[in-house]
Amino acid sequence: MDHSLSSDDLYRPDFPSLGLFSTWFGVVLIGLTAVLQADQVNRGSTWADPLVEGMQFVLLALVLASLFYLPFRADQGVKWAALPLAINVFTLIIVQLVPFADLWETARFQMRLGHYEAVAALVESGELVPGESGLIYLEEPYRYLSTDNGRIVVQTEGDTTAIFFFNERNAPRNFSGYLYRSDNNPPQQGDFLGRWRYVDQIRPHWYFCISE
Repeated sequence: MDHSLSSDDLYRPDFPSLGLFSTWFGVVLIGLTAVLQADQVNRGSTWADPLVEGMQFVLLALVLASLFYLPFRADQGVKWAALPLAINVFTLIIVQLVPFADLWETARFQMRLGHYEAVAALVESGELVPGESGLIYLEEPYRYLSTDNGRIVVQTEGDTTAIFFFNERNAPRNFSGYLYRSDNNPPQQGDFLGRWRYVDQIRPHWYFCISE
C-alpha cells in the first residue's frame, strides 16, 4: 500500500480563526440589521439600534485587522490570507447597501395583497360604504390593514374610486401608506389632504405614498 504524501497532504492550512470569527460576526450583524430595519417600519427606532451601530464599528475594525492580517499569513497562501478581508468586506457591503426595510415592506404588502384587494372590491361593490367624511372603520379580519385603528379613507370622482390604507400617521398631512386607484392613475396633490413627496407604483392600481 502506497503511503507516500503529496505536498498538498503535508500542508493544508486550517480555516483562519479570524475568518471564522468574521463569518459568525457577519451572520449575526446581517441578521440583526435585517430584523431591526423591518421593526422600524412598524415601530420606529428601538433600544437595539445602538447595539447594531456599535457592531458596525467593530466590523470596520475587523476590516482593518484583516488588512494587517494579510502580510503575516501570506505564507499560507494568498487566498487563505485574504479570506477574512473578503468576508468582512462582503458583510459591510450587505449591511450598508441592501435595503432590508424596503424588502420587508414589499414582502409584507405581497403577503397582504389578497386582503387589500378584497377590501377594494367590497368598497367598489357598495358592501362597504364610507361615511360623510369618506371614512370606513374596517372590521376583522381586515382591521390590521390600516395602522390608523383600522380606518381607511375613500374618495370617489365619477367612476373612479380611490382608497387609502394608512401605514403610518403622525398628523393630518404627515402620513404614509398604500393607495388604490381604480383608474390606475397616480394621486394628485391634495388627494386625501396629501402633500406627496414620494409616490411609487408597486402594482397596477396600487401605489406606496408618503405625504410631507
